[in-house]
This record gives sequence, C-alpha cells and structure tokens, in this order.
Amino acid sequence: MSVRIYPISTGQVRVKNSQLLRAFGGPWRVMGDPHWSDWLPIHAWLIDHPEGPILIDSGETCRACAAGYFPRWHPYYRRSADFAITADDEVGPALRRLGLRVADVRKVLLTHLHTDHAGGLHHLRASAVYVSAEEWRIAQGVGGALRGYLAHRWPPGFAPRFYDFSGPPLGPFPRTCAITQAGDVIVVPTPGHTPGHVSVIVRVGNLSYFFAGDASYTQDALLAGRPDGVTFYPRSAVRTLARIVAYARVEPMVYLPAHDPQSAPRLQAAHVLPRDAESA
Repeated sequence: MSVRIYPISTGQVRVKNSQLLRAFGGPWRVMGDPHWSDWLPIHAWLIDHPEGPILIDSGETCRACAAGYFPRWHPYYRRSADFAITADDEVGPALRRLGLRVADVRKVLLTHLHTDHAGGLHHLRASAVYVSAEEWRIAQGVGGALRGYLAHRWPPGFAPRFYDFSGPPLGPFPRTCAITQAGDVIVVPTPGHTPGHVSVIVRVGNLSYFFAGDASYTQDALLAGRPDGVTFYPRSAVRTLARIVAYARVEPMVYLPAHDPQSAPRLQAAHVLPRDAESA
C-alpha cells in the first residue's frame, strides 16, 4: 500500500486583508482594517498511510457560525474573522465521505491550537492527538485566552501528547520528530504564526509534501518572505519562511498551507515549488 493524501475542506473563513500579509501596525492594524479578504478554505489533510490513517489538523466546527461561540470581549473575533461552515463540512462527515470511520484515524497532528485547526477535535476522541509542548504552554490560562485560544471549546479532558523533537536535523530544520516507523512523516518546528507552530513533511518517493498550517497563508507569501498580520513574532516568522525556502532548494517540495485556495489544486497536480524559489 502506498501513501495517499487527501485534502479535507472544513468550510470557509474570511479575514481582514491586512491579516494575510503583514503591514505597519501588525495585529493592531488588522483590528481596524475595514476590508475583508475573499473566502478562504479551512483545510485539514488525511494521510492514508500503511501504518494507519493520520490526520493533519482537525479543521473548524460549524458552531463557529453560531452566536455566542466566540468570546464577545475578544476584539479579533468580534471584528476580524467570519466563518461559513455547515455540519456536513466538519471533519467527521468529511472522513466518512472518504470511506473512513473516524475511529480509524490513529493520529492527529496539530500544527497549532487556533480554533480553525482544532475546532473539529470533538470528532476525534479515540485518536492520539499531538501538539508541540510550547504551543500547549502558551495556550493556557488568561494569557492563552488573550492570544485567541479557545481552551474552553476543546473536548472535555483533552490531554494531547507532545512531539518529541529529538530527531536528527533535516536540511535547514535543526530538530525533527518522526511520526511513522518508516520515517516518512516528519514534524518540524516552524515558529512564527505562534511560538509553538509546527509543520508536517510527508515524503513520498523523492517528493516532499509540506503541510505548512499557517506558517504562511499562501505560497506567494512564502516566496515574498512576508509574515502574516496577526503574529506578534514577525522575526521568528521570517526565519521560518527562509528555512522553508531553503528546504525547497534541496528537496522537491509541494507547499500546502491550510488556507491557500491553490493548495488542493497544487496537491492534485503535485506542483513542485521551484528550486530557485527566491526568483519564482
């Protein structure tokens, strides 16, 4: 059995234009921006692997469209995010449409804990869920709530496992965590969007599929080396983008951010990021 990869769109989101590419003022500019982006996908990804199905992120829940789901006191949710999700868009029904029982998913690899990546966890209580220890730490308590984490919406008793970044370097990434015994599904730290953000590399033959979460919102943003408008860690984000481009110089790579409208078509076409990515 070979590895197969399936995109799962768990609805759509639109944000302010200044969130997609950082401009002067950063997060504060996003809060006051009157201009909305186009509708963007909210992707999770199914890795149908010989060692068992693996899910990257869990997408969002349709409850995000209901009044009262988001804290009214939080300015970002009040002003800067809008969701369009139905119950059938959620990851559970989407997996069943692919012919998979939700209970068959062995591992869930979270890139980070923002709601549009963790909102579908209630479907996956039988799965082992992984997140970085740093992401778990910053998502806790009042500080986590101020940063926009919705810990009160996680499943009761949610206790994820932590990635073990004791693996050898991979290209420009100094630390790795192998998820499969075959060593073909690898997690690398990609801090920036959040301090504990990670990305997942799936190696199939000589090709790397790079599941970037929100390391950037689009491939164009990666090539421009521009972080998003909501990060409070832009220097870290810029270093991460440079590492991803450096990896693409030595490994044929398909770049797959969670919200890029071109990610699913790029996956289908296996469109490789150019080796000379800086001039692409």
